[in-house]
Amino acid sequence: MPYRLLLVTAAGFLSAGSFWLFLPLLSLSLRADGASDALVGFMASLPWIGLLAVSGFIPRLIQHLGLQRMVLAGMVLSIGAFIGFALTRDLAAWGALALLLGMSLGLRWAGLDTWINGSVPEHLRGRLIGGYELIMSGSMAMGPGLLALLGSVGETPFLAAAALVCGAIMLLLSAGREAGGIAQAAEAIRGRDVLRAEAASFIGLALVGLSEACNLSLLPVMGLGLGVSPHLAPLLVVVCQAGVAGGALVCGTLADRLNRRALKIGAGIVMVVLPLAVPAAMRHGAVWPVLVFWGAAQGGMFTVAVVKLGTRFSGTALAKAMSLAMVIYTLGGIAGPPLMGALMSLAGPAGLAYGLAAVALAGLAVIARPGR
Repeated sequence: MPYRLLLVTAAGFLSAGSFWLFLPLLSLSLRADGASDALVGFMASLPWIGLLAVSGFIPRLIQHLGLQRMVLAGMVLSIGAFIGFALTRDLAAWGALALLLGMSLGLRWAGLDTWINGSVPEHLRGRLIGGYELIMSGSMAMGPGLLALLGSVGETPFLAAAALVCGAIMLLLSAGREAGGIAQAAEAIRGRDVLRAEAASFIGLALVGLSEACNLSLLPVMGLGLGVSPHLAPLLVVVCQAGVAGGALVCGTLADRLNRRALKIGAGIVMVVLPLAVPAAMRHGAVWPVLVFWGAAQGGMFTVAVVKLGTRFSGTALAKAMSLAMVIYTLGGIAGPPLMGALMSLAGPAGLAYGLAAVALAGLAVIARPGR
């Protein structure tokens, strides 16, 4: 990866790690203060509401500020939010700060994705995007891991999250301004035209958002219901997400050499077939390789979809595409756990696997249509 893009990627890793540290920290802090499960769930949803609220303004902000300044603005907002969490325990203030943190996440997420996807050379796009997504996946482990070392009591973990973002700012400033700019007015590019032009990629992103959210929240529950021991149930998530990270790099590399539509269809087929094997594999002790390849298909689907967006769009259209990708992935993640949780209550623990397979089949039907 070129040196400047490596600095941008490292900045993204630290910045994202601060958010993945914050999410469990928020829940643990609220529970320590005696908050109910319903209140914890509501507060945990506020960052995602903030992200969705700011998403529609991102192409215009990029046009007026530039990518680097917009991402830096998002990082500064997140530092302010983390310091605010450290200074007060007022519940209303925490709600406002959680919304602000979600807005800052939206600016950083869409901005960095647009920066990377718009800067890589076409002949290396797949492997560089795959490497970027692999590193971003690592931030999901780094954040909670750092929280485990720091503990969740007092202001220290919030200040540590702010320190991570300060490091990200220094790295981003070292990378310099992004090459080129966005000259076309954001209003000239309609979101529905972008969605229609790459419908298969956006369907793939929604599938992965839904699947990953269910992996993180419901996969251990399914494991417990199917006889996996309590100390092994969390490892189901670790193994599956390791597959996601590895699949991003492998399929990204393949995307530079093979037909990208065929790769998406192949990943979709695996996302249909392997969930059906998970319940039986859990009962017979063979679940780990199944989870690795299932996760790899999810990581591959996501990476190839992002690669396709970078190949298809540039400038303002790419900014619009990446902000839509962020929103669609997030909406999939919001919708997945309650839908699959309801299915599990009706069909038992294996309902998660069967439900995810059914959703993947519906998505695959769209992705595989001629012309997609």
